[in-house]
This record gives sequence, structure tokens and C-alpha cells, in this order.
Amino acid sequence: MSEQQPSGKRRRPWLPIVIVVGVLVVLVGAFLIADTIVRGVAEERVATQIEQSLPDNVDADVAVSIGGASVIAQYLSGTFEHVDLRAPDASVDGVPLDLRVSADRVPLDPEQTIGRVVATIRIDAAGAADLAKTAGLPGTLTLGDDEIGYAGEATVLGFTIPYDFSVAPTTTADRVNLMPTSVNVDTGLLGVIDLRALVTGFLQGDPPSICLAQYLPKGVDLDGLAVTPEAATATLTSTTLRLDEASLQTLGSCD
Repeated sequence: MSEQQPSGKRRRPWLPIVIVVGVLVVLVGAFLIADTIVRGVAEERVATQIEQSLPDNVDADVAVSIGGASVIAQYLSGTFEHVDLRAPDASVDGVPLDLRVSADRVPLDPEQTIGRVVATIRIDAAGAADLAKTAGLPGTLTLGDDEIGYAGEATVLGFTIPYDFSVAPTTTADRVNLMPTSVNVDTGLLGVIDLRALVTGFLQGDPPSICLAQYLPKGVDLDGLAVTPEAATATLTSTTLRLDEASLQTLGSCD
């Protein structure tokens, strides 16, 4: 009785595993490539939508970065986990600004509310001076350490009297309060007179203020204002903002 000859082909039990792993690697690679493409498309779409919704006096080239895990998964859920916006060369009425926005839980539907938005607006000293000119102030505005200065001239009985003052800004949700830190008037023959005590007493602890809410979308709060000799930076926050045109163009008030 002859012995049974072994088969000429050896079985490879690991071959199906290799094939499955190879297919999975290809699928994962394809998914990552697709996710990268979708991320780029989504970032461009968000940037375009924001630029089209900006007020007419605002000019900005917006760059968008979408954070978090898979953009495809976020897209299917209808919400982006985190979005960063940058517009370093933006301008308002021709005045250059550096705008930065960080937003959490951003819905794809522009009529839904964003979870939280934190924005910073930075204007350098030259831009602040230009903004003062745009507002119709004839004098010179300067920035200092936690204070804003202004120098100008007034005409009294035909005499031109130079003056200057500085204020320390503090903020509420809708206003910037301006507490005088120096008030000087150059009388010429009598020299420079310091009127700070007189002005402070007249104000009785109630400094003049500027309503900023009327320049911001409704629901956006002023969270701080930092001033240095180089620049002024305002921080804004909101938990009620939407990305639709109506929300961005509906301004608040100080009523």
C-alpha cells in the first residue's frame, strides 16, 4: 500500500489576515485623505460664509482652521468641535485691525447658536490715532501703559489754548469707562495748570463712558481692554451668537 503524498501547495493560514489588514490600511489611508480634503473644503466654506456676512464697513480676508477629530464625523454630527478664525489684515472703515476668533461647538446651520465665542481685536498705536481722526477728533490720540492720552487745542476768546489729558479705561459688558488720570491746560503766561483734581471732583466717581455695544453684534459682550504704548487689545465673548447675516449685522445697545 503506497504512502499518501503531501500536497504540492502549502496552506498559508495567515494569508487571509494579511489581506484583511492590507485592505484596512488602504481604507484608513483613503479615509484620512478624504478627511483632509473635506477639512479643506469645510474651512473654505466657513471662511466664505463669514466674509459674506460681514458689515459693509468691514474688510477681512478670513483664514479658518477646524480643530478636533475627523472633520467628516463632525460634519455628519452637524457641529464642529472647535474653529479658529484669523484675519490679521482686516480693516474697519479703512483702519487696520488684527482679528482673532476662537469658537467652540460651531453648528453647520448658521441659524443655530454657537456654543462659545472668544474674540480679540488688536489695533496698533497708529491705527488708534487714525481711528480717532475718522471719528472727527482734531487732536492727537496716543496709547500708554493702561491709559489713553489725547492732546488738542481749544479756542477761547480768540486765544488758542493747548491742553492734554489721559484716561484709564475700564470695561463693563457693554461700555468702556474713562477715568481721568491727568488733565493739563497750557495757559501760556501762567504756565501749565493741572486740573485733574477739579475734573475728578466734578465727575464724582462717575467717569464718562463710551457705549461699545452699539458697534458690536447683539449678544457680544466686552470682556476686557488691555492698553500698551504699542497697541490696544479688546477681548469679546458671546454664548448667543449665530453666523447668519441677520445675527452678525444686528447691533446691540446700552439701553
